[in-house]
Amino acid sequence: MLQGLTFLTPWALAGLAALPVIWWLLRFTPPRPQHVRFPPLRLLLDLIPREEQPDKTPWWLLLLRLALAALLILAVAHPLLSPTDAARFAGNPVLIVVDDSWAAAKDWDARLAVLQDVAASAEQAGVPVAVAGTTPVGRPFDLQPQAAREAMSRISALTPRALQPDRLALLERLRQAYRDTSGLSIVWLSDGLDHRTAREFAQGLLGLGGGSATLDVIAAPATGLPLALATPDIESGRLKVTALRAPTAPQDKVVAKALAGNGRNLAETTLTFGQGAPRAEGFIELPLELRNEVERIELADERSAGAVYLLDDRWRRKTVALMAGSSFESAQPLLSPLYYVSRALEPYTEIFEPKEANDLKNQLDAGLSVLALADIGVLPQEEQDQISGWIERGGLLLRFAGPRMATAQDSLIPVTLREGGRALGSALSWETPQVLQPFAETSPFSGLALDSSVVVNRQVLAEPAADLTPKVWASLADGTPLVTAERRGKGMIVLFHVTANADWSNLPLSGMFVEMLRRILDLAPGAGSGAGTASGEAASQAAFTPRRVLTGTGDFADPSPDAEPIAAADIDAARPSPRHPAGFYNRGSLERAINLTISEADLAPMPALPAGASLRGLERAPAIPLAPYLFGLAALLFLLDCVAALWLGGSLQRLRARRAGTAAMVALGFLALPLLQPGALHAQDTAADQFALDSTLQTKLAYVETGDAQVDEISRQGLAGLGNVLVERTSVEPGEPVAINLDRDEIVFFPLLYWPILPDAQAPSPAALAKLNTYIKNGGTIFFDTREDGTDLGSLSGDVSGATLALRRVVEKLDIPPIEPVPPDHVLTKAFYLLQSFPGRYERGQLWVETGEGGAANTGNADGVTSIIIGANDYAAAWAQDSRGQPLYATVPGGERQRELAYRTGVNIVMYALTGNYKADQVHIPALLERLGQ
Repeated sequence: MLQGLTFLTPWALAGLAALPVIWWLLRFTPPRPQHVRFPPLRLLLDLIPREEQPDKTPWWLLLLRLALAALLILAVAHPLLSPTDAARFAGNPVLIVVDDSWAAAKDWDARLAVLQDVAASAEQAGVPVAVAGTTPVGRPFDLQPQAAREAMSRISALTPRALQPDRLALLERLRQAYRDTSGLSIVWLSDGLDHRTAREFAQGLLGLGGGSATLDVIAAPATGLPLALATPDIESGRLKVTALRAPTAPQDKVVAKALAGNGRNLAETTLTFGQGAPRAEGFIELPLELRNEVERIELADERSAGAVYLLDDRWRRKTVALMAGSSFESAQPLLSPLYYVSRALEPYTEIFEPKEANDLKNQLDAGLSVLALADIGVLPQEEQDQISGWIERGGLLLRFAGPRMATAQDSLIPVTLREGGRALGSALSWETPQVLQPFAETSPFSGLALDSSVVVNRQVLAEPAADLTPKVWASLADGTPLVTAERRGKGMIVLFHVTANADWSNLPLSGMFVEMLRRILDLAPGAGSGAGTASGEAASQAAFTPRRVLTGTGDFADPSPDAEPIAAADIDAARPSPRHPAGFYNRGSLERAINLTISEADLAPMPALPAGASLRGLERAPAIPLAPYLFGLAALLFLLDCVAALWLGGSLQRLRARRAGTAAMVALGFLALPLLQPGALHAQDTAADQFALDSTLQTKLAYVETGDAQVDEISRQGLAGLGNVLVERTSVEPGEPVAINLDRDEIVFFPLLYWPILPDAQAPSPAALAKLNTYIKNGGTIFFDTREDGTDLGSLSGDVSGATLALRRVVEKLDIPPIEPVPPDHVLTKAFYLLQSFPGRYERGQLWVETGEGGAANTGNADGVTSIIIGANDYAAAWAQDSRGQPLYATVPGGERQRELAYRTGVNIVMYALTGNYKADQVHIPALLERLGQ
């Protein structure tokens, strides 16, 4: 029991050192008074002079008082008795197995606390501890037990990783390490998922050490399993997002967000699970330019790498314009110059076919990604100039040869061409059709598998030149170039030396043609992007290097030294591993993302464990506070000490007539002992203390609950929106708004109380009225809002609104002075902004304050601030904002100016409530007059 004993105030135990002093002071007690009869002679006989010594304190009373002092010292130290596994671990080494996968990230802090408790119990038992994670690692760690103190340091360094666990690989290592170890105590902190290995893994752990091991499994409940994202898709120009859940998960909906590289929330959608459905689907619709900015999709409030999906260049749709030199064959699509190009690029791009020169100019100005030209030899000079400038800014020009290019070319080609071209395998040629040679490692096509069936029958030839070799991306078997490219400014020109259809080669009919075009497409900028394409040097890099990796919690981090580059040929098939963690990889300006691939089967909960394994949850056993028991026992000893003192002093005889009262006092003391129990002491004050603590650590605005859920939500959104404005424009940084129940909650912590009045509102209870009167007399300000357009509080006619009548019922018994519309020189008109009107969602209603305030001292508050503000313009609706800071409700009659004045009204009211009427001081008059231009 003592191993689980801790003290919240250990310094108080220093008082135990004073017990010897207390013993020395308590060992003497005054002698008992003598009873002497009054007869004088008898008195004189007894008055014999002698020196008297005080009596010694009886040993039992001294012991009782020392025990009382020790109990008080221990109680002040606030001892806690925490459950411990030290007794169970005694004599046996402890093996802690941790599922440190992405699925454990959501409640990792709770898991870490449980691990530290287990290690602390092992330290108390004096046994060694070994810690092993189930996710694969690049460098194997030591599985031998070590001192518990060292194991606690390793536990503190554990973090969840963006990997799936490999439990069976760890089990094989554990069997080798603990083959001869008996009596092993194993604690498995599971992520709660099956991963198709949970039962087999548990059975293997029980079999360690010849079957003598004990196994305790700690896992979150099946209802607390994480959600995950499946691989997104693009349908009809929209991002299709799919969320997955375990069959036992209680969530019925989740919000998916599309985030840009700088963390900006571009769009979000709510995914709703059907009854018992394991997946929920939704669409995020964005313009193409914004969709190309999306870097990651994540599920809100799901703190794990499984709830994040990274989007790389392959997801950023490019825009491609197609132009051909002739439409002669357009009636026969399979013979069309651009048929195969359009079919190859259509799944990955937005394709346009400019009809006029002006259409092409507009697309180039909008940020076209690729311009593909098929068999166009010479472009008009005006178009050449437009295209040349676009290439210089980063565009990619893709050209295909043909009869026209064989006879004449313009300057927008990467190499100088011979006229006439080259025919292979014709009746007048001795040469046979040529196949392709393997792609060089410096080529963007590196890693593509060659199609041996591809042959070239005709091509345009490049003139030999000293700089020709670096420009060649693909060649025929005889070494003649098939694809050449050249950088121009930030952009690039790529030329296929064959036609885009099957006239000169069967290359466009092959799947390799599609892959070649995709590689070229990767070099192009996104739609509307100003980014350039990859440089020649960058394009020639042989591997993708890690730039930012994903942690188990779904955050980005710098790559570790163990992270290795991935060859270009392997990047598309790469999966997360210790050597290649999930994240972004770059090759020049090319970007690839490696994501966790999660299916519905990966979220299956852990099945029933084999016999011999015990299962418990993550909840830590609560520590038992001993201070109430110690204080109660000290009170009992104090009562016993009082009785003993009365008996030793001879006072019990005089108290015999009052025995009934004494007995009642003692009985009352015993009856009060149950009140000192931990539950009674803490349950009464915990909620109130927590509320007071939360409300005082940060300035917060509050609103009165009306019972109408919609109105209360508008009040919350309004005060939250006003808080955002205050943070942006002032030094005030309020916390989240607080909902107030007048009959239950304390309101003294809040400088401003917003109270929307409904037509059916009733007068507050007597207790609430007393609380409100105390609040306004001690400096609080209540802002009543009847929320009705054009309400006139000063109307003498009987035709008043229901909200106004309700307001009268509410304030009828409040101790407030008369009110009046805000005077022109009132502090509210200049508390922060200079205002002459106070609109909200509506603008016709007046704002009312206490009469004579604004410099005169006619208010009930010591600081001269009006305790009551009354308006009718539905201010909370005007202030309300959504999560992106956008207004939620329209203003009437409307306009940005009215909403801005509503924000300024709210700022002035809050600043007035916080700072008082200091601006009524004459010292501010010159500055205000200067602002007004007077």
